Amino acid sequence: MLKVDDSPSFWRLVWREGSLSSELERVASDLLRESPVLDVQSALMATQGRRQTSKAVQPPGSRGAPANDNSKSVQFLSSHRRPSHGGVDVQGAEWRRQKLLQLTFQDYYRTSPDNIRPPARIREREFAFESFVHTWRCSERETTRRWVLSRHTADEVVKIGCTRSGTELVRRRVCPECGTPGLQWNNWTRHLGFGSREELVRALVESPAVGVYHSAAFYEVPVAKSMEEKKWRGAELVFDIDADHLSLPCTKTHDAWVCNNPECGATGSGTPPQGGCPSCGGTSISVQKWLCDRCLSEAKSQARRLVDEFLTSDLGIDPQSIYLNYSGHRGYHVRVNSAEVERLDSAARVELVHFITGKGLNSDRFVAPMESSVVIPDRQAPGWHGRTADALLKFVREIDSYTGRERWVQSLRDARSRELLIEGLSRNPPILSGAVRGIGLGFWRQIAARAIEDYGVSIDEPVTHDVHRIIRLMGSLHGKTGFIVAQLTRDQLDTFDPFRDSLAFTGEQRVWIPPSPLGVPAFRVGDDTFGPYNDETVDLPMAAAVFLLCKGVASVE
Repeated sequence: MLKVDDSPSFWRLVWREGSLSSELERVASDLLRESPVLDVQSALMATQGRRQTSKAVQPPGSRGAPANDNSKSVQFLSSHRRPSHGGVDVQGAEWRRQKLLQLTFQDYYRTSPDNIRPPARIREREFAFESFVHTWRCSERETTRRWVLSRHTADEVVKIGCTRSGTELVRRRVCPECGTPGLQWNNWTRHLGFGSREELVRALVESPAVGVYHSAAFYEVPVAKSMEEKKWRGAELVFDIDADHLSLPCTKTHDAWVCNNPECGATGSGTPPQGGCPSCGGTSISVQKWLCDRCLSEAKSQARRLVDEFLTSDLGIDPQSIYLNYSGHRGYHVRVNSAEVERLDSAARVELVHFITGKGLNSDRFVAPMESSVVIPDRQAPGWHGRTADALLKFVREIDSYTGRERWVQSLRDARSRELLIEGLSRNPPILSGAVRGIGLGFWRQIAARAIEDYGVSIDEPVTHDVHRIIRLMGSLHGKTGFIVAQLTRDQLDTFDPFRDSLAFTGEQRVWIPPSPLGVPAFRVGDDTFGPYNDETVDLPMAAAVFLLCKGVASVE
């Protein structure tokens, strides 16, 4: 847990560890001798960024006792002075951020086990944990060094790397044992299996994770390492709806990018430019993606249409076999657990994706000639036939934002033509106005194909194709927000507010938002709006503080 004392410059971090290492005390003593101005507590904390030998102390969850050992507690109280620009202890700040999140997530799983919703047939599922703790390995390898002496050069093949490994909360650039760069990192544990909900919850308390996943597939041996050994028995039909795939205009107000070239540092809003930085041409660009009410409202609308129009109405899937949940971040998941879809192979799921997204549908079936006119199906017709009129109506209304250059685009943009088309398509039965010049049967079929694809549900297609996909565990926490991956009924979906109904934490927490060229945009948590922030210390509700810490834009003050 984390407590802030009366003085804002003090923070107390409690981790469950067996005892205070004598090596930690020794390194702290060395620091005191080097910098007499440090107090003992500051020296103890400074050692966390020092770890320079193989015997230096590691953070909890590394070598030694597990992070949730309840036998003893060690308290560190440190005077944390906000560093000046250019003097930021990046390693120490990142360690404190990760450690607070690790302990906070652990506390959630310990105190809210009833929130965890394990999947059906839990014994047949593979589980995966994305851990806070990273495992590193310094592999032995050969490299070439070039020696230059006067006008002569010589290449020498040398071995680097010490083959050692360890664990850290914060990823290092070089090996802490031998100083070799290029470490191999991994924080995923796959091929886990649990026999009961109680086993799963116990594992989450013992090893709190950034993300918790389980397979959509059912396996005979879920803990086997290879797919052949696992023996696939079928899989749920899974759909992932994410605001990232919706190309919404609100991204221009809250998403941002920055060029990583230290000599440039150009910034911009919205989607990062293709082809590199427009100022320097650099290709290294960092992106800060955010989320807002409009993002999640549109994602909810897509999920609603998927369930109501396609799964239950068109495909006749039993609503009782459909499970919905908020993803914990920028969208929603829809899962079908039914014997009717369980054995569908990847090719069959691709066909379903094409039907739901409207891709590749033959528009000749929806736009047909009749005497001297062109007709489209009535709205009461089943499937895509009945959607054609609404798809065309939406496409005509939004034609100004269409980026294609087909010959018929200008005809649709003509004000009088557009007015006539909207009036005719709004009727029931709908009609296509013959007063639009230059558009015949062939062009109308092209327009219908574009309109139908635009009208389809936007899903992350590979998620549905993949019969071995892993998906987030309902009731777990999302590592990019700290929000709950909340299970929903179809009725609950309509009124669900992710910024209010998926919050896991109460209380308050003080955080520091460091100076940044992008800053933190305004955001809502609960019923309150916070920010924008940049280079300031703020007291926030715990849920809002954890949100910023998960986003990596705040540190512990």
